[in-house]
Amino acid sequence: MHTKKMLGFTSLIKCFSRLVKSTPDKRESYRTDYSMHDTIMSGLACMYIQSPSLLEFQRRLDKKQHRSNLKTQFIVQNIPKDTQMRELVDQASKETFNPVFKEYLTRLQRNKWLLKYSYEDGAYLLPLDGTQFHSSKNISCEHCLTQEHKNGSVTYSHKVVQAAIVHPDHKQVIPMCPEEIRNEDGDTKQDCEINAAKRLMLKLKKMHPRLKYIRLGDSIYATTPFIKETLAQGDHYIFAVKPGDHTTLFENLKAVDYERHDESGKNKRYVYEWCKNVALTAGDDSIYVNVLRLRIVTPQDEGNDKVTYIGTWITDLGVNESNIVKLVKGARSRWRIENECFNTLKNQGYELKHNYGHGDKNLCFNFYLLTLLAFYIHQILELSDKLFQAVRKECGTLKGTWIMIRSLFNMFVYNSWEAMMEHILNSDDYYLHKASP
Repeated sequence: MHTKKMLGFTSLIKCFSRLVKSTPDKRESYRTDYSMHDTIMSGLACMYIQSPSLLEFQRRLDKKQHRSNLKTQFIVQNIPKDTQMRELVDQASKETFNPVFKEYLTRLQRNKWLLKYSYEDGAYLLPLDGTQFHSSKNISCEHCLTQEHKNGSVTYSHKVVQAAIVHPDHKQVIPMCPEEIRNEDGDTKQDCEINAAKRLMLKLKKMHPRLKYIRLGDSIYATTPFIKETLAQGDHYIFAVKPGDHTTLFENLKAVDYERHDESGKNKRYVYEWCKNVALTAGDDSIYVNVLRLRIVTPQDEGNDKVTYIGTWITDLGVNESNIVKLVKGARSRWRIENECFNTLKNQGYELKHNYGHGDKNLCFNFYLLTLLAFYIHQILELSDKLFQAVRKECGTLKGTWIMIRSLFNMFVYNSWEAMMEHILNSDDYYLHKASP
């Protein structure tokens, strides 16, 4: 079984290695025991295999067999100690990883996988959302966000705005490079999600100038300044709105007649409604938006219907009976960045909230980036690699798959990732075939 070479594990890791090597290491060479390349690749391996204790075991394996899977699979020559890895990852520029995100998306584009995510008007659904990946009442740095509590205590945190290309018909998400929400030297006002999102979109436009997006976001994005900036950059938008956040809009909606389309589902009825050219805010300079609404109605006894869900969104896209279902389906895809991305990173083995170290410069954020890139590689393999797909099927569950891979990675040395995958598929060992959590 073979996947296209550009999207196989070995090719993706070699690409990662090449791009990291191209970043200048400004340390004095005579004072360095471990290269920045080996340190970053070791960190990636730690996140990829989802094993924070990986490096210690690999050092023992390397001492015993004079080689390890870090060398054969992740191109690491000298394995750093944990403390040294933290020190060096802290020093690495956070911009080191941007070319990796760009190259991986380019490879998906060249191999026609990205085309499968095209949604409406040649654009891609791009949810934007903020998440926290570090929190402490004791450890802080000058870039930490702060939250003061009524009892006088302060919580220090690191947050990020993450974007990902999603599609309602594909479980896999394509993570884009994130933007950290962080305070900079000399700033008197604390950074916020919207400002970070603006910086992020400028970065993505520079990295991928030909891509068009349908930006998805919750109600904090549904503001005149952000919408105007979105349109000026050539993108579309579908943003959620709430009565408490958009008083004028919901007052205006009381005076309009919705067009309507109904569909029946299993024990449910889906009521799609829409209207056009409604003022978002008060005043003559208000922008006008199209409004989408979905009500999910569940029949009750004695003919009474119960509305179990109401969602309302605004958009600049044209809406009619032929595309209302598709647009609402796209709008509701915003949850994928929370469920398929953040929830997976925090609760499905990646241990995003694990304290790998705070550092003085970029350690905390760089560990987030390494975790995200490990997840990115997994998403590519799940999407395009038939060998990895066969291993997943053989092991039964995703959790069982990674338990199996991690066990073999720590027990045996393989010449390549592909050789390890073939071992799982071709082994006659009952327990190797039926690994379970």
